[in-house]
Amino acid sequence: MASTVSICNLALGHLGADKIDALSEASSEARACNRFYGQTLDALLAAGPPWRFARHAVVLAEVTGTAATGGAISRGRWAHAYVLPADLIRVRELRPPDGAISDESPQPYELAGDRLYADLSPAVLHYIRRVDDPSKFPPLFVEALSWHLAARLAMPLTRDAGQRQGAFQMALQTQAAAAAADANDERVGSGFISDYERVRQ
Repeated sequence: MASTVSICNLALGHLGADKIDALSEASSEARACNRFYGQTLDALLAAGPPWRFARHAVVLAEVTGTAATGGAISRGRWAHAYVLPADLIRVRELRPPDGAISDESPQPYELAGDRLYADLSPAVLHYIRRVDDPSKFPPLFVEALSWHLAARLAMPLTRDAGQRQGAFQMALQTQAAAAAADANDERVGSGFISDYERVRQ
């Protein structure tokens, strides 16, 4: 089962660097992992496919009163304003409550700051969320994340541009393999459960 430290040690091992026992230790390796791990994870969640383990759906909380008068809604373009989820990495689609992500057309919306504006009410946001528990990561995602992290760690720890380039190439290859496996594991057909139905269970 993966942990943040084990993923960091995979990345350090790719570079031939010393392993760490904890992110809190006073070593250059631990400091570098603390600096880059979170951003690397968020970037992979954002730039990759809609990873199944990171998919989520939530009924958005509508903003009312004076808090809803700013931004796009005050210009009369949209009828409703919503608060975005704190763990949002990227939006997939906006749907009515009874709409599975495979059904009907997605609803138009606009993002501005920490608000989402739309004409739909109520509104269910299907999105990719930040997942902080590495035990939820599939093995190939762990591999891709470790190589992306190695690419970021290469210059601070080794000052070797060639090693950084090699790690980046491996990151792209392992990300593609992880994305293909994620797509192959997608379940569709009569047993399909929408993100909205899943979040209500």
